Amino acid sequence: MEADMQTDRLHSFRIRASRADLAAWERAAHAAGTNRTSWLRSLAAEAATTGQTPGVLADDLARLRRDLAAIGNNVNQIAHTLNAGGHASPQAALDAVETAMLGVSDFLNDARAPRRKGGGRRRSAR
Repeated sequence: MEADMQTDRLHSFRIRASRADLAAWERAAHAAGTNRTSWLRSLAAEAATTGQTPGVLADDLARLRRDLAAIGNNVNQIAHTLNAGGHASPQAALDAVETAMLGVSDFLNDARAPRRKGGGRRRSAR
């Protein structure tokens, strides 16, 4: 199968880039465990498959990770207060959990949504 894929790659194109861009792309490709050509090809494939600009998925995941970390911090603060004999209302943490769950649900629905004719995915109201 790999040999067939190689023979299908009959077209090439040039990209003009600064030395700084080229070095950054090389570092990113190396960090991803691949070469620059495969890395650039994967970015183009991601954009074509998802209909989103490459990196949007990573940005969304990073935002969700930060939100979940903040929720964990809130829960730890509540537990610390309660263990010290204080009184705390867990409502804020529960509200944050619900918001994060809705964010995860929206993210997953968006990732599965069919692309529109213009190439973008439908975004649910948040």
